[in-house]
Amino acid sequence: MVVIEFVTAALTALGLGLLLAALVIRLVYGSWIRTQAITYDHEGHPYLRWHDHRYRIVEALWSSGVRRRRDVGPPRPPGVDVIIFYQARHPTQWSLEEPYRGTRVVAVVGLACAVLGALLGFLPG
Repeated sequence: MVVIEFVTAALTALGLGLLLAALVIRLVYGSWIRTQAITYDHEGHPYLRWHDHRYRIVEALWSSGVRRRRDVGPPRPPGVDVIIFYQARHPTQWSLEEPYRGTRVVAVVGLACAVLGALLGFLPG
């Protein structure tokens, strides 16, 4: 009986802590938006062009991409559509892979722990 109470409290606290951590990460780094960009060359340099969430045209040098676990890679030929993710606050910051996707895993695990801890509290004693 006492063990179940400790497990319930620990799971609920862990779950809420993980949810809070995911929320803080999301707030600090802002939201990233998925969009489609097109490649083009300008004065011998590869660029990307896309519309941001306010329908403004954004242009960025291919080499200015945010580097994560792997490099941005070689530029695509002009006229190729590319799926990118850009930061809503700073649309010129872009990445080929979804940034901070680990926060979803942290949030889901936190939610599962919090719900499981809350449900264990209702077990008959």
